[in-house]
Amino acid sequence: VTNLVLVGSSNISVFSVTGEYIDRFCKGVVGYPWGIAISEGNTVFVSDIELDCVHKFKLPTFQSVSKVGKRGTGVGKFLYPRNLTVTDGCVYVADRGNHRVAVMDTELKHRNYLTHQTMTSPFDVKVNNNKVYVLSDKDSPCLHVFSLTGEKIRSLITCDKDGNAQVRRCWSFCLDKKQNILMADYTGGKIKVFSQEGALLHTLGDTQGRNKIIKPDR
Repeated sequence: VTNLVLVGSSNISVFSVTGEYIDRFCKGVVGYPWGIAISEGNTVFVSDIELDCVHKFKLPTFQSVSKVGKRGTGVGKFLYPRNLTVTDGCVYVADRGNHRVAVMDTELKHRNYLTHQTMTSPFDVKVNNNKVYVLSDKDSPCLHVFSLTGEKIRSLITCDKDGNAQVRRCWSFCLDKKQNILMADYTGGKIKVFSQEGALLHTLGDTQGRNKIIKPDR
C-alpha cells in the first residue's frame, strides 16, 4: 500500500503520501469507522463503532467482501469496537464495551477472546514479538500483556514512584524496534516512551513552539 488511508465519521478517505486527496469510499456502507488494519493481499479490516461490527474490504476500490458483528455481548457481537490489528492470519479487535479483545481469523470467523478481570474498556491492541499488548481504560491507562494463546503475562501501569499517572488520557500506542512503548498522552499533549518494564524513558513534543503537539489521538 503506497497511499495513506484515513477513516472519517462516515467514510474512508485515501490520500497520496505527499498529501494529495485521491478519493473517498464506503459512504453508506460504514457507520462510524474507527480502527483500520491492512493485511497481505490488499485486504482492509475496519472496525465500526456505530454499527458494532468489523468490515472486510478489498483494495484499491474498497469493494465490500464481508462483515461480522452486531450490538451485543455474545460470540460474534461487539459493543463499540475500537482499534484493531491483523497479524499472522488473525484479526484482533479491542471490543471496548465488552471489556475484551476478540480474536478472529481473516475470514472473520471467531477464534477466542482475551479477557481478564483487571482489563476494562480496551481501546487499542498490538501484536509484537509473540505477545499481545492491550491498552485499557483511556482515562487511567494501563497496558496488559498476553501470550498468543490468551494467558495474562503482566500489566504495565504507567505511574511514577509516587503513584501519579504519567499518561493521563490515552487512546492509542505503538511499539518501536527496540520494543519500547510509545503512548499518546492526549491530555498532556505529548508522546511518552516507556520501557517494557514501564519506566519512562523520554518524552516527545512540547506545549509550544515548533515541536508543539495538541491533544494527540491516534
